[in-house]
Order: sequence, then structure tokens, then C-alpha cells
Amino acid sequence: MRKLIISIAIVMAASPAFAQTAPVASKSGYGNDRNLLGDPSVLNRSIEACSHSAIKPDVQRSLAKLFGVTEANVRFEFCRRIYTAYAKGAIPYDDYVQFAGGGGMPASILRALRIPASAPLKRRQERTEIVLPASATMDSGERFKGSTIASGTSGHFMVRSSRRSIKCAGDYDLRDRRPTVTLPVRCSDGRTGEVFVTRSTDLMSAWGKVKLSDGSTGRLIVGIARKQL
Repeated sequence: MRKLIISIAIVMAASPAFAQTAPVASKSGYGNDRNLLGDPSVLNRSIEACSHSAIKPDVQRSLAKLFGVTEANVRFEFCRRIYTAYAKGAIPYDDYVQFAGGGGMPASILRALRIPASAPLKRRQERTEIVLPASATMDSGERFKGSTIASGTSGHFMVRSSRRSIKCAGDYDLRDRRPTVTLPVRCSDGRTGEVFVTRSTDLMSAWGKVKLSDGSTGRLIVGIARKQL
């Protein structure tokens, strides 16, 4: 995937939060990139790439308080809010130019970041959904494909068998930031089981093992896994 023009400008030019200058996209380029972000996989990859950007320590501390997240999650939260608003068309091109050009934060950017212009931030329940592809390959050769959907403080996953009309699903708590978790799973054919998952630090990918009550086992991949068990 080519690097989106706004990946360089709209995120990195949040002066003084991100101390890096960048070119400003043309109006047509801005629109094209917004259309690309309509694909959930492109949106998620863009948020992940953006979340590795540098940020000044003092600004990181301030944004952590404003966003109501830990300092380690500031960059991801900043990028998620900006990119999601951009993908939804909530940031007009003129506001983007002002923001990316270091001219301050217009109203649409403040709304995207949930930062009131003249009052402390009130923590709100986020309703933005982040969707990641999920798949499992059982030792028997049976394959399951589906997705995970994260919103607010909870997430849900569901995969469907390629051989039969069987669904397996479960839930997880987004407040649990442990790198390795065990999640219960229940299938529509009556089987139950567990998935043993190792997650990346940004929670945008995961890998692990599946074990069901009938003794069947398999491997699980969520997002773009960097390694597999």
C-alpha cells in the first residue's frame, strides 16, 4: 500500500505536539486518501503506522490526561481519533490545511480529538469501531474466517467455518492490556473452548492457539500478525 499523503501531514504536523514538518496534500489527494481510508483494513494499518510517530515527552503527558489514557497509548489514541474523523469526512480540507500547516487546531480537529476549545476534557465513552480480520486453521484442515470488532471498552470476535455453517464467537475486555490472554469461545454446534492469544503492543494484531471441547486444536491469526505460534 502506498503511503497516504495525509499520513505524513495531518498526523505529524500537530504542532507543537508532533515536532516534524511535512508537505500538505492537494485537495484531490486529500479526497483520494479519504476514500482509501473507507477500507477498514487500510484505516487500521494507517492508525498503526501513525502510532509509531515521535512525540515530545511533555506533550505526551499532557495528552494522556486530556485523552484519559496511559502515556504509552497517547500516540495510538491521537492517531485513531484523527484518522477516524478524517475517514468519516468530519475534517474539511481547509481545516486540514490549517492544521497540517501549523496554523493551530480548527474546530473540526478539536472535535475529532474530543478537546473542548475552552474547557477541560470530559472523558467520554468511545463508540468508534475498529475492525480486524481474524482467521483460524484447525489441525484437521478446517478453516475459519471472520473478524474482531472493538468499540469502547469491549470487543467481540466471530469466525465462520469454510466447510459447514458453524460459527464460533467470544468477547474480550479492551481494558485488559496484558500481552497474553486466554479467551473463552463458544460455537454454534455446541462446542466450547479457549483461545490462547499473544497480542502486539498496539493491540492491532495477535496470534495464538485454539483448543475446543471435542479435542480439536488449531492456530489463530488476528490483523497482520508479525509472528505465529
